[in-house]
Amino acid sequence: MNLLQHFRYEEQETVKAMMQFCERADSSYAPVLTPFLDPREQYILTVVVKQFAGLHVHTFGGDAQAERCRAIISPDYFVPEEEDFQLTLLEVNYPDKFVTLTHRNLLGSLMQTGIKREQLGDIRVGHHIQFVLTKHFESFMILELTRIKKAAVTLRAVPFSDFIEPVEAYTQLQTTVSSLRLDNVIQQLTKKSRAVAQKLIDGEHVKVNHTVITKTSFTVEEHDLLSIKGFGRAKVTHIGDRTKKDKIRLTIETLFN
Repeated sequence: MNLLQHFRYEEQETVKAMMQFCERADSSYAPVLTPFLDPREQYILTVVVKQFAGLHVHTFGGDAQAERCRAIISPDYFVPEEEDFQLTLLEVNYPDKFVTLTHRNLLGSLMQTGIKREQLGDIRVGHHIQFVLTKHFESFMILELTRIKKAAVTLRAVPFSDFIEPVEAYTQLQTTVSSLRLDNVIQQLTKKSRAVAQKLIDGEHVKVNHTVITKTSFTVEEHDLLSIKGFGRAKVTHIGDRTKKDKIRLTIETLFN
């Protein structure tokens, strides 16, 4: 069966990469550890691995609520432990009485160290700021990341039992669209004009399932995760029937700034 035909064109390289991980595990009859995968990549991997008899996928990103996880593809005999995923949880200590740091501040500073996004897991902000990182880069990051937003910071490793609980609260939105084109959906979510929606897409400010999409005619599907720079995120939880005016009913959960 040609798996590529079951996924969007934009996802074909991801499908091929997941296939390579599975082929390595299958041919070596040994576990294979992936970099961090976003939720869509994890889903694609679970579909791909079903094509290989005797292989299973295990994921871990810090706790059960983690979005970005590393995966272990392994034969039946191997049951991974937490340490097999080679992760560390780092906590940021900074003068919080004098400066406020955000998810964006930390992510920007982490990227400036030269680390690749695939080596970085979830970032959570609460009474502390914490992030998950590939264990191999722990010492490097503790030495390298000493300032964020002009504030002096220090990092320390903490156990995953201390991982901050995510506090995201999505709001459910019921709306209708004339079609499932990306620009139509973005227009409804942002409450802006069609021209503004097109400009956001053209400017590479819109992601679908963590991938930048620049085609306004891109078709949105059920369970898609949309990210709009400057606005926030939205999940398409249900695509309903058509109204009497031939519009499509949508149920969307939004997490906007």
